[in-house]
Amino acid sequence: VCSSDTLMPWLGNGFRILGAATTCDVVKNASVPFGRCRSGMILGSGGIGMVLESEEGALRRFQLAISNGLISEQDFLSNKILPFKCRLLGTLVSNSAYHGASMDKVHIAQEMERFISSVEVEQNISRGEIARHGVYFSHETSTNASPTSSCASNEIYGLRQVFGADLKHLLILNTKGFTGHAMGVSFEDVVAAEVLLHGVVPPIANMTDPSDYDRNLGDDLKFSKGGAYPCKYALRFAAGFGSQIALALYGRADLIV
Repeated sequence: VCSSDTLMPWLGNGFRILGAATTCDVVKNASVPFGRCRSGMILGSGGIGMVLESEEGALRRFQLAISNGLISEQDFLSNKILPFKCRLLGTLVSNSAYHGASMDKVHIAQEMERFISSVEVEQNISRGEIARHGVYFSHETSTNASPTSSCASNEIYGLRQVFGADLKHLLILNTKGFTGHAMGVSFEDVVAAEVLLHGVVPPIANMTDPSDYDRNLGDDLKFSKGGAYPCKYALRFAAGFGSQIALALYGRADLIV
């Protein structure tokens, strides 16, 4: 737990030395993902739990629940109740060994391209389809608003290389404005599953005025304002020290794959 009394003096001071942690004492001003005045991350903590199982295993589990009268077979057959919340369509984990605490935007773009290309081949889902019917769950930590080296600029660079003109259709979302940066606790994956299940997205925290977005990132980006959004896909990007990155694509439970 990075914000515990034991670890905070070490991690907090470490991030301050790197210039990555905010010194702002007002949360709504400090935690502004993609904002032009963002000044650094807020350290957070927490925990998640996700169960990964095969479709066959989930169906067996549901049949057992139906047999025991815990679930109505009619509800199951009419898709009112599904055996799982979403599908995991693909993952990629990579490390460029570029820097101990910085990211290589060229490597990020290359790995994003490798991942999306593999999804197109293995799942027969085009990048245009993902952009038009998907939500991008960013890693953006609100590090300083540099036009060339911030977390946000690195991600947007990669997305532009991969999606090109279709990027304007991709809904961009960030949850760290609500949770802080919890260091390895991927709240975003849980939110992705819930967004696909319910068709509702949260807004980007503390961004109430469109003029507050960092224009260095471009004027064609589609940031989440919250509300109903019946998407089919959730694309997740995460990054870590040592230039580690991870990508995952989730799909709605009722997709035929």
